[in-house]
Amino acid sequence: MKWINEPVANTGYCEAMFALSENEIRILRPTFERSLMYYRKKYEQFEDIRQSGEATEHQLNKWTMYSEIVGKLECLIKMI
Repeated sequence: MKWINEPVANTGYCEAMFALSENEIRILRPTFERSLMYYRKKYEQFEDIRQSGEATEHQLNKWTMYSEIVGKLECLIKMI
């Protein structure tokens, strides 16, 4: 792991990022996949409640939150 400076297009500035090596990513991939399974299960639980039409506002907020987490984890795993 190390800090890198990535140029931002058309600005002349650089953005500092924390980078992982390919080996470190391969080590972390199973952790991301387990997290995805956990959050997908939570998402599906709230999706069932939402589809039944009995979801409260709190449950809809949770459904939205889990939906975003699942989407981001799926995108991250595809990039790996």
